[in-house]
Amino acid sequence: MKKTLIALAAVAVSSAAFAQSSVTIDGFVTLGVENADSLAVSAGPTTANPTAAPVGTVVKTNGTSRLNAANGANQLRFRGTEDLGGGLKAHFTLAQRFSPESGSNDGTLNQRPTFQGESTVGLSGGFGGIKLGRALTALQGPVNATDPWGTWTVGSTAFLPANYVTDKNQLDGAGLGRTDGIFYNSPNFGGFTVAASLGLKAAAAPVIAAGGPNAKNLVSLWGSYANGPLMVGAGYEQNRQDDDITAILATYDFGAFKLGGGYGQVDLVNGSESKNFNLMGAIPFGAVTLKAGYGQVKLETPTAIDPKTTKVALGAEYRLSKRTYMYTTVARTKVSTVVNSRSASGFDLGMSHSF
Repeated sequence: MKKTLIALAAVAVSSAAFAQSSVTIDGFVTLGVENADSLAVSAGPTTANPTAAPVGTVVKTNGTSRLNAANGANQLRFRGTEDLGGGLKAHFTLAQRFSPESGSNDGTLNQRPTFQGESTVGLSGGFGGIKLGRALTALQGPVNATDPWGTWTVGSTAFLPANYVTDKNQLDGAGLGRTDGIFYNSPNFGGFTVAASLGLKAAAAPVIAAGGPNAKNLVSLWGSYANGPLMVGAGYEQNRQDDDITAILATYDFGAFKLGGGYGQVDLVNGSESKNFNLMGAIPFGAVTLKAGYGQVKLETPTAIDPKTTKVALGAEYRLSKRTYMYTTVARTKVSTVVNSRSASGFDLGMSHSF
């Protein structure tokens, strides 16, 4: 009898301990057939490529059909929480981005590091949440909320230009939007929240000459109001190279349809400046949601080539369940410089499943 009572007590204690902790595995897999032309502005002939088009010429490359998934569209995440008592919790997130068409880490050609989606550990409570590690910055997390495709299809109208990179140490693109640092999110005050990120200048590599990629601390700030159908957000970020970005966006859900728009400006340390905006709309019809987007990026450079990119896209999603949907998108992009203008088209058809 005594052994039975001891065993029951041990089970009870063990159950209580497990009840205070949890680890979940979740993620999403998105893959489709894609055919998209590409446009690029020529840097002019070089020793390695003496036959390249003259400086400033917009060059078009015709696309071919292939299986493809956008960066970030596929993740496997491990997330855990432990209740420490008194409203305090410990938590961690390990998110692995991958390319299902190849089986490689996200960015097939780049072979990005393990858990490059996020790798953090932290605490949360009445003060909000703080975490350490590698993650999207305060601005980069929400800044594409006015892209109706979440940057994942050929229709993406994300308005941040490729010239801006949050973490210049990650030259393979893994630093686009992410950094190693300290991250804070405030509690919700009647719909108002703020977030801040700090990436120490010497955290990823030694500090080098002033103006170099590690000359400054990375600072990222975001504030938003979300209550009912309205969401408004604004933020600022300075990377370690002293490039700056500011952004403001808003969405409103009318019930029968949703509208939104965003504006951003990037000031690069090399003197280039870009002004960017996008507009979005989404109309649900039962299991089907129709989407439309328009985006424009105007880059002003010291070379006065000043490319301007405009893009319009239409798409549809068909919900098979809460976690699974089919999607298709068509897009038309135009790039213009003082030399010439070219247009390109894109199309995709795919499926997304979250688990």
